[in-house]
Amino acid sequence: MDKSVISIESVAITFSQNLISKGFTKRSLRYFRPYQCSGVIYTNREVLGLVLMGELLIKIEDSQSIFEQGGEFFLPSNVYFQATAGDNGAHFLFARQRV
Repeated sequence: MDKSVISIESVAITFSQNLISKGFTKRSLRYFRPYQCSGVIYTNREVLGLVLMGELLIKIEDSQSIFEQGGEFFLPSNVYFQATAGDNGAHFLFARQRV
């Protein structure tokens, strides 16, 4: 294996280890099928996430962003958002801010 390439597993481990120091709760793992949508969700706490496989489209108000494998996303508190998986679905980790 080429040591200059960082595996997604090592990125996920580092992400998980840094959550507590950043003030977030234990992570959760989610799987979305291709084009699966979360529906509109309200979050009253900040959310930090990491896409492990596939891609995830996140819409907040009038803006949207696509996050691919290895991409980290952030959702501010007190917003409505919607997450939708891409062509190949999405596997992602996320954690909410501690209260």
